[in-house]
Amino acid sequence: MKTKYDVLIIGCGPAGMGASLILKENNIDFAIIEKSTPGGKVNIAPRVDNYPGFKQIPGPDLAIALFQRVMDKGIELISDEVLSLTQNEDKTFHLKCSYNEYDAKAVLIASGTRERKLGFDNEDKLLGHGLSYCALCDGHFFKDQVVACIGGGNVALKDAIYLSKICKKVYLIHRRNEFRGEPRYVNEAKGLENVEIITPYIPLEILEENDHVCGLLIQNREDDSKKTLTIDGVFPLIGQDANSEFVNVEGVKNEWGNIPFNKDMSTGVKGLFTGGDVTPREVRQIYLAEHDGKVAAKSIIEFLKEE
Repeated sequence: MKTKYDVLIIGCGPAGMGASLILKENNIDFAIIEKSTPGGKVNIAPRVDNYPGFKQIPGPDLAIALFQRVMDKGIELISDEVLSLTQNEDKTFHLKCSYNEYDAKAVLIASGTRERKLGFDNEDKLLGHGLSYCALCDGHFFKDQVVACIGGGNVALKDAIYLSKICKKVYLIHRRNEFRGEPRYVNEAKGLENVEIITPYIPLEILEENDHVCGLLIQNREDDSKKTLTIDGVFPLIGQDANSEFVNVEGVKNEWGNIPFNKDMSTGVKGLFTGGDVTPREVRQIYLAEHDGKVAAKSIIEFLKEE
């Protein structure tokens, strides 16, 4: 079994796939390591409205279309989870995974993000029992029921819109009166009869009965008044945290776990590159992540030539 490569890409999302196509065209010895479903968060987007070439497309369909290009090129995909990324004495990199260990001269970290939790003690216990972080994945479990979406960005808005087609009622709860999401999604949500927007409120407690979500206690941030919503499910959609715990190389991550980058997508450590949502980017879009990957690939090729 092969364990040494010139380049390893961590993550088969838009950034990783974008990089892989450039590396393949240049006959670079590389592989992609992906722990889950190729496509990353594209898979859980109810719809994508801003990817070039498509006026509107379901996220899973776009993920398949992107990954099809990777499969058509015969690019090697390793199904494994990276547990640790360290640097060897010779300045190459060592990746310890769940099943095997690998070494590479250069690594592209395109590991994306995961959903941020509310921080309640019963949150993990209720996952799958009325609590979900993905409307597209689990919305069908709440057909004709009452749910609450928490958040003020595009994800919360789009998921609330998606759930309105399935659920009897959707509460959209946001800590501010103004939404961070695009006005078009805000207006669309406001125009739906079965979507009730509640601002400026924060969740205080997820209520449960028989180990299942049964309500949500929320508080007004302006007057501290509280009220309880009777619901069957809750979708916390309050942002993402970087998937970077496995990076054990000094000078790569910032205090929030994101990976800062230079113009050529290099990091503070020679031979390590990054791209996509794992970076501290203000705007996160699929086509931007794909562009990151392509820029990183060209920089990696130059790095290998220098080496």
